[in-house]
Amino acid sequence: MFGLFFVGHSGPITSNQLTQVDATHWVLDCAPITSNYTDLKEVALFLLPGTVIDPNSALGLYVKAGASGQWSYRGCVHNGHPSEVMPLQWPLNEDGSPVSPAVGPIQIGVSVEPGEQIIQKEGSKVGAKEEFAKRVGLDLFRFLESFQTQQMGNHIVVPADALDRWFVRFSEKFRRDPDFLTRRKETF
Repeated sequence: MFGLFFVGHSGPITSNQLTQVDATHWVLDCAPITSNYTDLKEVALFLLPGTVIDPNSALGLYVKAGASGQWSYRGCVHNGHPSEVMPLQWPLNEDGSPVSPAVGPIQIGVSVEPGEQIIQKEGSKVGAKEEFAKRVGLDLFRFLESFQTQQMGNHIVVPADALDRWFVRFSEKFRRDPDFLTRRKETF
């Protein structure tokens, strides 16, 4: 019916290789994929060739870390959009640290769901992207603000190469830790 793979870490894994919980839910334990699940940054979900699902349904992909963790929505595919690469953004502990696999399994879940439910979840993803964009803007503003040595009304005076310097700094931080902005609790 469907397949998935972890970008840069696995080959295709088909639905018959996942544990089928019931008629509409499948689970994959991520421990056999890698010893450090936080290395799994992206997953591709796709409908297998020739697969057609109910036109009013979609396949939703979720992640869960730890026995008491909640399933967190990451994206979907459907007949009109048969494949997608999704960032995993694993759930974290309250202190921002990764959940230890010792406290429970690290899992991917796939479920067949009504299209209306998926549309609502996709809407919340758009909100999360807006939040991310605000955090990028705030990071840039704080960086530029650090150059201000004198008050000039509503203006910040910065060096001509400040934007280039910020982008280099931001890119390096993002490569090291793609989730650094989403863990910050700073308000706007």
